[in-house]
Amino acid sequence: MFLKVYEITLKSKVEEVRKVEHFVQRIAKENQFSEDFVYNVMIIITEAANNAVIHGNKLDEEKKARLKCGIQLQDAGKESLVIEVIDEGDGFDPNNLPNPLAEENLLKPSGRGVFLMKQFAHVEFEFGQRGTTVRMKMDIA
Repeated sequence: MFLKVYEITLKSKVEEVRKVEHFVQRIAKENQFSEDFVYNVMIIITEAANNAVIHGNKLDEEKKARLKCGIQLQDAGKESLVIEVIDEGDGFDPNNLPNPLAEENLLKPSGRGVFLMKQFAHVEFEFGQRGTTVRMKMDIA
């Protein structure tokens, strides 16, 4: 069960991802998140939004990327932030991504998004007939 839910829809344009910063700042202010926590959220949600717009929707302006954030009450009164980023693309195999830490990939300008997401959150992928959902869960510090 979610205590609060926030949503935003992005057009599949790189410029649209800038809206994510304001979206996260609004959630952070309303929920009094620490600066460090906001920084980590900003990294993973921006990476996921970029992946949805660029790789999932392939910059097709007919397709949208939806972001949902929910505050979830856990056992012992702790709260978690659950983030879902949903695209309308064909999906991918997350087990088939190149290792960003391999020497041949270290200097590449991309390829670290999923790796970074997994450093800060528990990450799950769900593949449907109309797109991919990336679900990330972080304990609120």
